[in-house]
Amino acid sequence: MKICISRIDKIGDMILSLPVIKSIKIKNPQSKVHVLASDLNAKVLKNIKYIDKIILIKPNINSFIKEINQIRKIKYDYFINFSPTIKSYCLCFFSNSKKKAALIFLSRYKKKNLSKIFLAFLVKILCNYQYTVNRFDRLNNNQELHQTKMMFSLIKECNIKHDEDIVIDISLPPKKIIYTQKKLVVLHLSNKWINLFYSEDNLIELIFLIKKEKCSIALTTEKQNQKIFKKIYDNFKIISNTDFMNLKSIDNEILILDYLDYESWIKIINSSSIVITPECGCTHIAAACKVPVNIIYDPNNLPEAIHKEYGPWKSKYKKFVFGENNINQKLIKSL
Repeated sequence: MKICISRIDKIGDMILSLPVIKSIKIKNPQSKVHVLASDLNAKVLKNIKYIDKIILIKPNINSFIKEINQIRKIKYDYFINFSPTIKSYCLCFFSNSKKKAALIFLSRYKKKNLSKIFLAFLVKILCNYQYTVNRFDRLNNNQELHQTKMMFSLIKECNIKHDEDIVIDISLPPKKIIYTQKKLVVLHLSNKWINLFYSEDNLIELIFLIKKEKCSIALTTEKQNQKIFKKIYDNFKIISNTDFMNLKSIDNEILILDYLDYESWIKIINSSSIVITPECGCTHIAAACKVPVNIIYDPNNLPEAIHKEYGPWKSKYKKFVFGENNINQKLIKSL
């Protein structure tokens, strides 16, 4: 049996899909499992043994014909679409697979969304199996909504053998590196830190409060962070990815580990005691490393809904919301 799973979006989405993919391979060991990945999330799949082939899907439209022809030639028994992108649905529809399946998430913000209704209509016609998640109703009725659980529900519709009691499993460094004798706290500088309820000054205050707790601190960054966190870049030592390769200790310093490559980022998170970050892909990297994570949600974007849908799968984490009273003190108490 040849199975193709499409997950051509972000890092966090791919990580949340991995328990499903692993479960399929474990319960169907003779099957060939191929995964369609994006430039953003393909790096997560490196050296994963339960995936037989990774097919990279480029974001540009010009590559679509080449990609669809490549997929059609394989003639999969199942094409399972987990990604909510139009391109991923089209790859599913035109895949030439014997059986096609798609997951549809209706809007969490309002009860009816005409574009999603039209999509559901196409899926019903062009796919053999579908699982539609009415997020608005599920939230109002306090029903299960987690992305991984919903993906398992689609697999169940397909009658593919699986086991839901599977944890996230990615390729990790062979061992944790002891960068410090203290507790190592990683703060990921997602742009989401800065909002109506929280400023760069609040974040600097948090950094010094963590240092008072006799912790070592590493700040990991994203592209263009320097434009947003000007004071932080001015006040703390910056370590490039090249310099990080030779880093032995961060005992008494607050270090900015600036725009690390994926392998270096995994290495520092895997070696940390706890990660603090707004809700983003970093939360799922920490979960995959089995490192506890404090996640801070945006109060203007249905924090309970996002938490229910995208919380780390079967791992330790604590939930906070920007705008809470004394949020820095609460984060410190949770260390």
